[in-house]
Amino acid sequence: MARIEQSFDKNIDRTVVSIKAARKRGKCFIVFSNDDYILLEKDLVYEFKIAKNLSISSDIITLLLRREELIEAKKKGLQYATYALRSSLQVFKKLSHLGYNKDTINDVIQFLKDFNYLSDETFAIQYTKAKIQRKHFGLQRIKRELESRGIAQHIIRNTLKDHYPEDIVFDTARKSAEKKLRSVSFRSEEKKRVQLYAHLVRQGFPKDIISQIMKEYT
Repeated sequence: MARIEQSFDKNIDRTVVSIKAARKRGKCFIVFSNDDYILLEKDLVYEFKIAKNLSISSDIITLLLRREELIEAKKKGLQYATYALRSSLQVFKKLSHLGYNKDTINDVIQFLKDFNYLSDETFAIQYTKAKIQRKHFGLQRIKRELESRGIAQHIIRNTLKDHYPEDIVFDTARKSAEKKLRSVSFRSEEKKRVQLYAHLVRQGFPKDIISQIMKEYT
């Protein structure tokens, strides 16, 4: 007995010979007269009124397979998006890696957005706050990180404007510098200076802030 995939022979209609509950919760095996089968959500079985001896056309089987794929993709997307805060691009890449096609992935992303499980605006705000508080990132570092996660430029601009005001930049740079200096306290003064400067550049602070920090701490 072989499972029917998207590439099955579309010229052959099939007759249902049995419907069996699968071990996987909420699923049923729909077995056809030629011993092929498909695995479907019970809700789809009820919706399409699938029963023993029913003849199902190839077009309906294609539709069932697509609907089943979308249901599974939604489950995977929901699981991934609720395990930790994600951006739309991260969800897209995850589902693409799992083998789903672009149209299915876009449907899943819209589903997640419609039910408030996915928001690039929320992601950008929470990510920015976390990186300021925990990692002491500079503005340019956060901007690069958000861009790499597919966040739109207007969302980045608004987020940084509202949640990374100029009056906290220097204090954040100072915290970043103090943390770095503690980790290289055993180094010579010259090496401390070199490593601190490189660290502040990597953290994404502007040159004028870095200059002020270097004068204060070295």
